[in-house]
Amino acid sequence: MNKLIAPIILILAFTVTSCSDDAKKAINNIASQSEETLGGISNDRTILNPKLGNFCDGHECPEGIVAVKTEKKKLTCSGIVKSQSEVLISENCATENEAFNIQTTDGKLIKVTSVEDELSNEFGDKILKLNLEKEIPNTANIELPEIDNNEVQLNYFNELGELQSQDCELTYASLAYANSFDNESQLLNIKNCEGVRDGALISQNGKSIGFLTKKHNEIELYEGISLRGENQHINLMTKIEELSYQIATDSILQIGYMAFAYPINDFDALREKVTFDKEQFIFTKKLICFKPGQDSIHNDNVTRIIFNNELQELTENTQDETFTTRNYIPRKEIFFGHKLGPKIPLEYNFISTNEDLMKIEKHYFRNPLNNEILLEKYKFSANKHNLEIIEYCN
Repeated sequence: MNKLIAPIILILAFTVTSCSDDAKKAINNIASQSEETLGGISNDRTILNPKLGNFCDGHECPEGIVAVKTEKKKLTCSGIVKSQSEVLISENCATENEAFNIQTTDGKLIKVTSVEDELSNEFGDKILKLNLEKEIPNTANIELPEIDNNEVQLNYFNELGELQSQDCELTYASLAYANSFDNESQLLNIKNCEGVRDGALISQNGKSIGFLTKKHNEIELYEGISLRGENQHINLMTKIEELSYQIATDSILQIGYMAFAYPINDFDALREKVTFDKEQFIFTKKLICFKPGQDSIHNDNVTRIIFNNELQELTENTQDETFTTRNYIPRKEIFFGHKLGPKIPLEYNFISTNEDLMKIEKHYFRNPLNNEILLEKYKFSANKHNLEIIEYCN
């Protein structure tokens, strides 16, 4: 038996040795191929689930998009190739303290050698520039948003490193975060999105226009930064006034007029102070003075903007709610009574009241021959109306 077993053992040993040599060759071949595909960093274990091949399969990706893989947070951010050796990402996806690697659409991985600030907006959101160890041939087409097209796509990677795309819209009519004025603004406001990740790449018709920065949960509005936009210094009142010309409903024109009058409304007849509550979206108009010789009935009022939407956008459905807070009636329009009149000092040139003018009692001066009304005046009531001394404007 021992003589028969010995040759079998030798054959098995030879077979195992041969298989081991073949396995080693196969492993070496795979390693060399992986090193070429992965850009020379195949032994870097910090890369999270590198998916070889084109991650854009099944998506209409913008030109120059890349996957930016962070080592510390194990995230995948969407980036764009600014130049053959530079990639841009939003700091809202990952900070400049991260270590990064780039994955291109053809499956290559490239190391990032350094990180710099590229630009920032007035809210402190930053775009980072990643300098690459090797060049990427395909660069991004970076443009401003189209003037008459508000449809955009948001491109981002989920927790598994898979590319996701979602259709959303730009809006320039929201007053909540009103720094987005038009297609040339640095700030972008994005609506009609759900569950999009901060730092998503914003594209339009295959062109990159910017990055999503953060979401404002209270009104379901996203804030973004345009890569080619300008930091415009148009104030909120100018924005409201310009939008009122575009929409031009009665309510919007009234709101636009209040914005035009802010902060001092200087008429030929009088001067008013106009204030605006940015939290409640309320204009308040209050009399300052009359111009000499221009005494007339006037009122202070409050105008509230009723948006009829959750995004605080000015639209054709927006309405205004205006109500009077104080009426001013000049002395020449007041009947004090035959006994009381001579006792009222002349410096009291107005009465003021919060009573509706239509409800104030009037005194009529009539023609004794035919009872025709010759003149009518508001009847002064000391318990309802206040005597006022209104200054005249300089």
